[in-house]
Amino acid sequence: MARYIRHIQGYNQPISKRWRVKASTTINEGDLVALDATTRYLIPAVAASTTVVGIAQQSIVTGATVTIDDAIEVLPVTDCVIRVAYTGTTKTTLADTDLVSTLFDLSNATTINLDDTTGGMCSVMDYDNTHKWADVIIASANIAKIG
Repeated sequence: MARYIRHIQGYNQPISKRWRVKASTTINEGDLVALDATTRYLIPAVAASTTVVGIAQQSIVTGATVTIDDAIEVLPVTDCVIRVAYTGTTKTTLADTDLVSTLFDLSNATTINLDDTTGGMCSVMDYDNTHKWADVIIASANIAKIG
């Protein structure tokens, strides 16, 4: 589960925004969500996502047709530090040399992949190898702002 930690510009916690979810989609509370390239509705973020919006504040499963009620609250991640789990097969822990400049890619909507730095978007600010989490900032080039 992704979790808001702090804003990097000293502002208070961001205000959530309600946005529609794509048809036939499952989103869990705490998932990082992105915009679908065609519909511009929410989908779970995946590796190489370029339109990450924020953290889902609710769970939802949509049917084959989207209605106005198929929407959830999203906490925007623009200029925010968020906590996510990490995974890796070759690289299984983080080190201080990974901080700031190494960009890791997502593995799924709740986890970064330490083995994948190709097209990475997650800059590590802090980490805990015992509990396997990292506090990250998502690169601005991979964020879509929804207002």
